[in-house]
Amino acid sequence: MKCGIKANLKTKLTKLALGTWLMGGTKDPDPNNDDAKDISVIKTAIESGVTLIDTAQNYADGKCEELVGQAISSYPRDTIQVLTKQKKSHLSYKDVIEGCNASMKRLCVEYLDYFICHAPNTDFDLADFFKATNKLYKDGLIRNVGVSNFGVNALKIAVETSELPIALNQVCFSINDRDILTSGTYEFCLSHEIPIQAYRPILDIKKEKDSYDLLITIAAHMKLSPQQVLVAYLNSFDSVGFTIRASNNEHWQQIKDALNVKLTSSDTEALKKIHMTKAGVFGHLLEI
Repeated sequence: MKCGIKANLKTKLTKLALGTWLMGGTKDPDPNNDDAKDISVIKTAIESGVTLIDTAQNYADGKCEELVGQAISSYPRDTIQVLTKQKKSHLSYKDVIEGCNASMKRLCVEYLDYFICHAPNTDFDLADFFKATNKLYKDGLIRNVGVSNFGVNALKIAVETSELPIALNQVCFSINDRDILTSGTYEFCLSHEIPIQAYRPILDIKKEKDSYDLLITIAAHMKLSPQQVLVAYLNSFDSVGFTIRASNNEHWQQIKDALNVKLTSSDTEALKKIHMTKAGVFGHLLEI
């Protein structure tokens, strides 16, 4: 495999990223995984114009990063942005430095566009992650630093310790997860100009009957899919982007089309009324 050539690229967070969770396995590599299929999904996203690839060290224990590396190896490095996340179980200064280098080796790149703390962990001093990323940036190994699953308390540490602006907060945000709104996380991010990158935005869309029924109703009169209505609704919040999965060009186009949809104020209000009744499953992380 030929590694990408280092390029002088100033990264900017895009509206859409490809999420790669479950590629290569779950927490451990799956020996029966269809690697070729996963690589094809990544290449399809890139060919569809989605050039930010979101992965993590604990996705299949590094196997996912290897698949991403294989998929992007045939593209010029300066046309692809790579985001990976440091394991929350390895947040000491030394672990972060070593983790970044190990990720780059698996991805076969000479720098990371975004290096993210996957989640806060009370077993560590969170400031160490940012002290380490300050050095990684100065050494030219990362372009941007970000966080995931950070609530207000953890974000304050990030803002105070990082010499770089916090490039994003990747959080669960969907019609059935209001937690960033009720915890103060969203307002903090807005006030500190930290973009939100929503993960699992359309996963389990049918899980709650009342919210799904409303999405279907709105979709019917707008001639859209319920998923498109949901993307349009979440996109109505300021400074929100998405890490999302699509398997073919048509689905990517539907997602892109949804970003240009403007819901009526009454539809938006009705969705928000239901949205605000739905507590998510990762809210405990936002309290750390």
